[in-house]
Amino acid sequence: MATIEELYISISPESYKLNKSNVLMGQADLLESLKRLYNLRVLARQKHDLKKKLHKLFTVVLSDVASIQNKMPEPKLPKSIQKVEKTKEKAKANSSKYQDIEDELKLISEKLRELNS
Repeated sequence: MATIEELYISISPESYKLNKSNVLMGQADLLESLKRLYNLRVLARQKHDLKKKLHKLFTVVLSDVASIQNKMPEPKLPKSIQKVEKTKEKAKANSSKYQDIEDELKLISEKLRELNS
C-alpha cells in the first residue's frame, strides 16, 4: 500500500491535454480580466482629471460672462415692450413642456400598440 506522500493515478493523455488546456485558458482569461481592470482604473483616473479641468474651465467662463454682463449697459425699453418679452418667454417654456409631454405620450402609445399586436 502507498503512503500519503506517494499516491499516483493514471490519466489518459486526451483527458490530460483537455484539462491542461482548460486550466491554461482560465488563467489567460483571468489575466485578460486583470488587464482590462487596470485599463479601467487608468481611464477612471483620466476621466476624473478631465472633469476637474472642465470644472475649472466652466468657472472661468462663467466669471468672464458675469464680468461682461456687469459691464454691459442696461437697455432702456418702455415697460409695455418689456412685458411682452416676458410673456413670450413664459409661453415658450410652457410650450416646450407641453411638447415633451406629447412626445412621451406618443412613445407610450406606440409601445402599447406593439405589445397588443
